[in-house]
Parts: sequence; structure tokens; C-alpha cells
Amino acid sequence: MTAGERTSSPPQRESRPPVPELLLIPLLDTAGEILRTLEPTEIPPILRPVAEFDRRGLARGAARQQLLRAIEAEPDFRDLAVEQLLARSDVSDALETWDADDAYALVTKASDESTLPVLASALYAARPPGWMFGLGVACAAFERLRRERQAGDDDRARESQVAGLAESRRRAEAARASAEQRAEHVERELREERQSRRDRDALANQKVAAAERKAAEIEQDVAASRAAAEAADARLEREATRARKVDEEVRDLRRAVKEAEAKVREADAGMPVLRRDDLRALVDVADMAQRLATGLSGVADQARRVLQRNGPADTSPDDPAPAATEASASDGDKEKDKDKKERERRPRRAHPRVPPGMVDDDPDALDAMLRTPRAVLVVDGYNVSMLAWGDAPPAQQRDRLLSAISELQLRTRARVILVFDGADVGGVLPPRRPGVRVVFSPEGEEADAVVVRQAMDLPVEVPVVVASSDGWVGEHARESGAHVVSSETLLRALRR
Repeated sequence: MTAGERTSSPPQRESRPPVPELLLIPLLDTAGEILRTLEPTEIPPILRPVAEFDRRGLARGAARQQLLRAIEAEPDFRDLAVEQLLARSDVSDALETWDADDAYALVTKASDESTLPVLASALYAARPPGWMFGLGVACAAFERLRRERQAGDDDRARESQVAGLAESRRRAEAARASAEQRAEHVERELREERQSRRDRDALANQKVAAAERKAAEIEQDVAASRAAAEAADARLEREATRARKVDEEVRDLRRAVKEAEAKVREADAGMPVLRRDDLRALVDVADMAQRLATGLSGVADQARRVLQRNGPADTSPDDPAPAATEASASDGDKEKDKDKKERERRPRRAHPRVPPGMVDDDPDALDAMLRTPRAVLVVDGYNVSMLAWGDAPPAQQRDRLLSAISELQLRTRARVILVFDGADVGGVLPPRRPGVRVVFSPEGEEADAVVVRQAMDLPVEVPVVVASSDGWVGEHARESGAHVVSSETLLRALRR
């Protein structure tokens, strides 16, 4: 059977089964190639919407449907497509071997060899005897392959899902094992933390007990120091009383000397002359009075300093003033005048800056003064710490004040000299902090004098601020040119 014989009288109106487009790809591709070679006037109206498509556009579903409808509706276009398709060698071979009785075997073989679309296109175009049966078998085989392929895809999807579930299970088990390990680690850390806390509590209890013992020892030392101070005050009072009695004796001796001198003058004027033994006794008494006056001068000075530290003593206007005391007071006034003149001759000390509108004894003003270049803050340590932490032992007061002062120094960058009484520190070395120098007063000297001396010894071009509420310290610090603020003001600045 030739190609012309196959296409000479095809049953144009014969019904045919619906054929999937995938089985007619060779025929539709051939029709697309023919469409691209036609002149615009030769293009069937049904194909004009896709006439400008390229090979890729004509291979899409909508264009292939248009080509299939053109093959079915346009005889001329169908004849061109069928003629060109039948010219292919693989199509001719498929038609040569076609036999309706062996349709199932031929379709199975084409399906195995992946040439089923070629066979289906050849049957659809040439329509040999039994072609509809063959198309039906081909469609059935195609549907079977599609289902098998879909089933394979479903199996692969299920296998992939099973594998994903297995991987998820493995990860969940690994996460559970990791969580169990973390839980064990947390439990172990919790046990260690509880043990550490018990150890810290025990250590803290030991430190508290040691601190209580130390506080008891300090209280005993304070009581002993207070008793020693009271004994020293009583001893000084006795010395002062003794000095007053000696002054009275000296006064009596001076009167006796004056009377003896008067008698000598009377004797020189022609009165009876004293005996030689009386004159010698008068000379001895005068010498003794001179020695007593010289020796008691130092005792009187010491008693006067004690009275000045303890406050002014009550005096009665009826008590006679000893001659030695009057002389010492006169000498003291002269020394004060001399010191005053010397201070007036000294160059004036540089003052720290105080912003306008601020009072001197204010935390903001103190902060501004300490920010003055080269400013130095001298602190009366216990005068400040007793006001803030009076119930704490001296060592804790020093530590707390030193920590607070260090923060103030970091904020203002001013140098700080922190002075404490050295009577209760023994062999403790002064702690060291950047920008802060701790000074303990030497044995036998109070910290007040050390505070004033530290302020006075600084160069006059250095602005000095002294923090103390002690009246004696404030008075002498101002005499040295320092600026004085109260301990309460410093504490308010430290608590900011």
C-alpha cells in the first residue's frame, strides 16, 4: 500500500476515539513546520492566531489544540500535514508492519520502544484498516503507562515522605537525647550551685562571727581608750591644779622678795641692816622662785592646750590670774599676731571655680569645684564616715568611704587625700587606689592636725577643698587658703 493509496479516499466523516495530544506529537509537530512555511494568504483562518509563533510556541498546549482542529477542519492543510508525515521513514515502517490482528503486540512493542506516538500518529493520519481499533489499543496502552508512571511517582513520593518521616524521627530522637543531656548538665550545675551557696553561707557565717568578735574587741579597745583618755584628763586636771598652787606660791615668794628688797632699800637709807643669814635666805628663795617659774611655764602651756581641745573652761571673775599665766597669754597673743602677719605676707592660694548662682556648701558646687584643673580634695575621714556609717566598725567605715571616694574621683578626676586617725590601725598599710591617697596620722597625733597640714603643704597654685564638719579643722584650713565644705555636703555628692 502506497502513501497515495492510503490518503486517496480517507473516511473524512468517520467517528474516531479521542486521542491524547501526547500520542499525536509527531503529526502536530509536522503540521507546525508546514504552518511556518505557508504564505499569509495560504494560512487557514483557524491558524492565523498562532501563525507568528515560533517552534517553541507551537509546541505548547493551546497551539497544538489549534493545529489539531485545523487538521480536522481544513482538508488542504490536513493533506499537506499527512503527506509530509507519511514521508518520514519511521512512519512508513510503522505502517508497513501494521496488522490489525496483531494490534496489541504492535502497540506493546511500540510502547516498550517509546515509539507509541509515531504509531498513533501514523494510524491517525493514514487510517489503514483497523486503525480505530489500533488507536483504541494505543490510547489504552498510553493510559496504562500514564497510570504506571503516576503510580511510580506516587510510590516515589511516598518513599520520600517515609524517608522524611524517618529523618524527622531521627532528629527528634537526637533532640531528645540532647535535651536529656542538657537536663543532666543543668541538674549537675544546680547541685553544684546549691553546694557553692551552702559553702558561701557557711563562709559568710564565719566572717560574721569573726566580725562580731572583732567588733567586741574593738569595743573593748574603745572602752580602754576612753578610760585612758579619762585618766589622762584627770591627770592633766591634777597638773593644772598643781600649777595653780605653784603659781600662788610663786606669787607669795615674789611678794616676799619685794618686801626683802624694800627692807634692803630701807637699810641702805640708814635703817637697820638685815643679818647676813637673812640676806642669804632671801637670795635662796629668789633663786628657787625663778626655777619654779621656769619649770611651771611648760606645764601651764600643756594645760592650756588641753583646755583648748576640750573647750573653754569655766572661769570665775573673782579668781586671781596667776602672773605666769598672764605672761604666757601675752606671749601667745604676740605669737598669734606674728603668725597673722606671716600669713598676710604669703601668696594667696588658688581658689576652685564655683558656678554663679550656686552656694558653696552644695553638692553641685562641690562637683564643679573638684572639676577645677589640678584641684585636690582633702577629707577628714572619720568625721565623714561616722556621719554616714556610725554603727559600723572603723575598718568597714574606711572601706565604704574609700569605695565611694574612688567613684567620685573617677567622675571628677580630682586628686583625693583621705586622712584617718592612725590610733586604731596598728600595722595596717594604707590601701592604694588610683587618684586616691590614704594617710594615717602618726602615733600620738590626731588626724585633725594631719588634715590641716596636708592642705597647707600643697603648693599655693593648687586649689584645695577640705571636707570636714570639725570647727577647728575648718578654721585652720581656711587660714591656709583652702575651701571648706561640710561632711554632709560630701556625703550628698557621694550618693549621687
